Amino acid sequence: MPRYRITISAASESAMADLVRKHRVRVSDHGIRSAPGSHRVEAIADEDEIRMLEAAGYQVARHEDVDVQGRLRQLEAAPGQRYLRVDEVENALRAVTGPPNAAFCQRIALPHATWEGRACHAVRIGRAGSAPRTGVYFLGGVHAREWGSPDILVRFIEDPTTAYRTHKGIVLGGSAFAAADIQRLVDTLDILVFPQANPDGRQHSMSADPMWRKNRRPALSPAATSAECIGVDINRNFDFLWDYPRHFSPDAPVRNSRDPCDPEVYIGPEPASEPETRNAVWLLDNHANVRFFIDVHSYGEDILFPWGDDEAQTSDPAMNFQNSAFDDLRGLKGDGAYREYIAPADLQLAKKLAFTMRDAIHAVRGRTYLAEPSFSLYPTAGASDDYAFSRHLADSSKTKIIPFTIEWGSPENPTPFHPPYAEMKQIITEVEAGLLAFCLQVAQLPV
Repeated sequence: MPRYRITISAASESAMADLVRKHRVRVSDHGIRSAPGSHRVEAIADEDEIRMLEAAGYQVARHEDVDVQGRLRQLEAAPGQRYLRVDEVENALRAVTGPPNAAFCQRIALPHATWEGRACHAVRIGRAGSAPRTGVYFLGGVHAREWGSPDILVRFIEDPTTAYRTHKGIVLGGSAFAAADIQRLVDTLDILVFPQANPDGRQHSMSADPMWRKNRRPALSPAATSAECIGVDINRNFDFLWDYPRHFSPDAPVRNSRDPCDPEVYIGPEPASEPETRNAVWLLDNHANVRFFIDVHSYGEDILFPWGDDEAQTSDPAMNFQNSAFDDLRGLKGDGAYREYIAPADLQLAKKLAFTMRDAIHAVRGRTYLAEPSFSLYPTAGASDDYAFSRHLADSSKTKIIPFTIEWGSPENPTPFHPPYAEMKQIITEVEAGLLAFCLQVAQLPV
C-alpha cells in the first residue's frame, strides 16, 4: 500500500498529542507548528491511516508518495549531484585524515562492528598542545533515512581542515569565518565528528527502502518474518529513561515501542544493546573533555536543547529523572505534576549557543530555525541528547555536557528526509555555518 507524507491539522494540542498517544501515527518532525486555533504536524501514513485520521476529525493534506519519490532519489547517480554512499563517507574520512592534515586531524577506529560487519570511524580535529582543551562532539547518521546528516558532517570536516592548512577563511553565504577564526578552532578545541553512526541502515535506505529509519539488527524471533521486525531505533536505545513505561505517565504520548516489529521506534532489548549506540557512547567515555554535543537529524528546521522527557524547570533540583517518586507523572505538557530540573546557568548557556547557531544559519540564505526545548509534541526517552546531559547527573565523576539536536530541512521540500540534492547542498552550507559559529562561541568560554 502506498505511503504518503501528510500534514495533519487539528484545533487543539491535546488532539495533536493523541496522534502519538492514541492513534500511533508515524510523526516525522519534532514539533507542532501552531497558529491561533490551529496546530499542524508532519507524518507518514498509508491510505487506511489517512481515512482513520479523517474519521477522527483531523484535517489531512496529502503530499508525495514517499516510496515512489524515494526510489527516484536512490537512482540519482552523478557524483557531486547526489548523496554520499556509505563507502564514500568512509573514504572521505580516510582522505581528510591523511597527509597533509595528519598533524591536526586523526581518524578514530570505533570498537563495535555493526550487525552487518561494517567498521565505523570518527575524526578528531585539533592540534595537540599542553593546554587543557574543550571537547565538542558532533554525531550524525543515527536515523538511516536522514541521508544528509553524514554529508553535512563530512563537509564540516573537510572545509575547516583545508582552511586551517592553507590559512584561509570560509565564506558560507552571508556567514563568514576569517582565517584567524579557523586557526583558533583547531588550535584550542578538540572537535570529534562521528558522521555515519548507522551505516547498515543508511545502506538499506539508499538501496532498498528509502524510508527505513532503524539499524539492521536481525529479528529476535525466527517466526518474525516481516521486514519491519528487523532493526532498532538507535535514538531510543540510549540509557536515559529507556524503560519508558515505568518512568512516564500512562497518558504521556511517548513515541517509543517495546514491540520488536514496530516499523520505526523499537527501543531494543535493553539499553545500549546496539553496536551503533555503544560506539556513540564510547566516544564520550574515552574523551572526558567533551563538554558540548550536537546530534544532527532531520527534519523541521529546529535547534533543540534540554530537556526532551518533560518541560524544563530551574527551581526544584529534587524533581529529576533519578527520583522514582515522580514515576508515572512524566511526559505531560502543562500539567505541573512534573518538570525536569536543569541548573539556571546550564539553561542560559544552552539558549545562548542555540541562538548563536540559529543566527549563523539565518545569515546564509535567510532560513529561520526555531531554537526551543526538545520537549514539544511528544516526550523522548532513550535519546542521545538527554543521555549526554544526564551522564554528569547520574555519575558526578563524568564531565557535564550541554547537548543539542539540530533538525535540518523544511517540510516545504519533497522527500524532506532526503530532499533533492540541489537543495541539500544549500542545507549543508547553512548547517555548516551554524556548527562553525557554535564552535567559535565555545572557544571563547573558559576551559
